[in-house]
Formats: sequence, C-alpha cells, structure tokens
Amino acid sequence: MHKSLLPLMFLTVSLPTLAIEVPQAPHVIVSGMAEQKVEPDMATLTVSVSELQKDGLKAKQQVDAKVAGFFGKLESLGIARSDVEAGNLVVSPEYEYAPEKKPQLLGYRAQRQLSIKLGQLDKLSSLMDAALAAGLESVTQVEYGLKDAKSVREKVRLAAAADARDKAALLAQGFGVKLGKVYSIEYRTDAPTPVYSRSLKAMAAPPAAESADTSYQQQGITISDSVDAVFVLE
Repeated sequence: MHKSLLPLMFLTVSLPTLAIEVPQAPHVIVSGMAEQKVEPDMATLTVSVSELQKDGLKAKQQVDAKVAGFFGKLESLGIARSDVEAGNLVVSPEYEYAPEKKPQLLGYRAQRQLSIKLGQLDKLSSLMDAALAAGLESVTQVEYGLKDAKSVREKVRLAAAADARDKAALLAQGFGVKLGKVYSIEYRTDAPTPVYSRSLKAMAAPPAAESADTSYQQQGITISDSVDAVFVLE
C-alpha cells in the first residue's frame, strides 16, 4: 500500500532536483520555504571628494582638509571614527583630449572615498548635509541593512524547517499513512543578506508630504530561506 503512494507524493511536492539521499523504503520528499520582511535599522553612506589642481600636492592637501573637516562634523553627530572606512587617496594626471591634437594636461586630480556606517537612521539626512557642507560633493550611494542579520536568518531558517515538517505531515495525513522520522536533509549554502541601495539622485527630491528623514528610508528587506528533507513513511 505504501509503495503505491510514492509516485503521487513526488508529484504533489515540487523540487528543483532529487539529489538528496533517499531510503530504500516508502518516503516523501518536501521543500520547506520561509521568508520575513524586516525594516532596516542601519545604513552605509558612501561619499567621495575630488579636487583638480595644477599641482598634485595642492590637490592632495585640499582633499585632506575636506576629509578632516568632515570627520569633525561626524563627531558632532555622535558617529565614531571606527564607523568610517576611508579608502586610499589617489592622485593622477588628468588630460583633455581633442581631435587631431595632443592631449593637454589639465592638472592632477586627487580623489578619496569614504564609507560611513550609521546605526541611527533618523540621522541620515543630517549626515548627508554634513558631507555636502564639508565639500564632499559626491554622495553616491546609501545602502540599507540590518545590525543583527544573523538572528533574523536563523529565525527564517527554523521557519523553513518547520514548513517542511508541516508539509510532510499534511501529505502523510492526506494519504492515510503515518509520518516517520526525517531520513535526510539537504540545505544549500547561506545566501548573502539582502541589502537595499539607493543613489543620491533617486533621493534628491523627496515628496513634499514626507519629512526628509522618512523619505530616505526604504520599505523593507526580505530574507528568505529553504531546505529539502526526506521523511520515512510508516
């Protein structure tokens, strides 16, 4: 009786592959899935500063001065230096190219990029204002994320396992058989925690009805997970 149920059960539960180990006995294979939408509680702001001068040293010094001024503004916002990742300062010649003419040296451009982790989203607007006021003309990206993404992923993973058990139990009940122990589990590698990025252009003109801080926040981050399992039928 049990063996006659197996083809029906394989048709009932859709799986991308059947690479999972199965027993030489009546069984059912299920996929458990779960997802959770959560609000971001942190953001990473990427800004850059660039200066073009005839003298490379002067361009570097101007970039250094702007970055130092920006660090001073961060302190007033309660943002620690440890929350700032500063890229290397790069100085390179810049040329103007015209048809049938030799390249003309315009000067030397100094550039540096900074990434600031912000744990209080209500300070995002003030942080952007501080960057622009310090002369960091290019606020290129805001990336939203989670401070404790691991705990959220673990909850979703447990929910996916519970979904697999529930599906197996319901199928066994529907076919009038008893669900036995789990025989094998196949879990794919952790997917990276989703983040949400917005460019400065997309954020530059918030709707009039919204406050500046509210308009910078995205709607939510969806974390999903799945697991395949084989249960023995008794």
